[in-house]
Amino acid sequence: MRSLPRRGCPGPVVRGMAVLGLCLGLLGCSGSHEPPRGAPPPRRHVQVAPDVDVPALIGMSIDGLRQRLGPLQPLPEQFATSAASALLFSSQGQFDSLATFRTGGLLVLANYDTRSRQVRDLLLLGHHEDSLMSRAHLRSNATAYLVMPVFRDTRSFRLLGLRVIPTK
Repeated sequence: MRSLPRRGCPGPVVRGMAVLGLCLGLLGCSGSHEPPRGAPPPRRHVQVAPDVDVPALIGMSIDGLRQRLGPLQPLPEQFATSAASALLFSSQGQFDSLATFRTGGLLVLANYDTRSRQVRDLLLLGHHEDSLMSRAHLRSNATAYLVMPVFRDTRSFRLLGLRVIPTK
């Protein structure tokens, strides 16, 4: 039975060349071609300025809202043509009046009683709850109103907006 020839340990010249190659390789990756790195810039938190002070609008009449928020806007098409229009009905099944306002970047739907002209609730349209809360100056732990998420009728996992209902 024959065995494979044994190789001996590499000689000192071969070992020296391997160490030299390794050192040259490390020197080539010294990072000298990269710009110097400093400390990262401090992270800044962006504060979103409120577009409308919704808590100040709670309890107003529709006429007061018109004075505060400006001219009426057309009702978004999604409410006139879909099951989302069920949001516009009162608990007695009667259709109350609805006024739509655009203030800053927010679209606000006000549901009000036609006889008393009193606003029953506000619906803020948007997809991001945190952004809507911040832009409308709302707090989740407020005692004067209740904030409820409203989801799309076709995709129940997509936020349509926030409904703000006075508690008093």
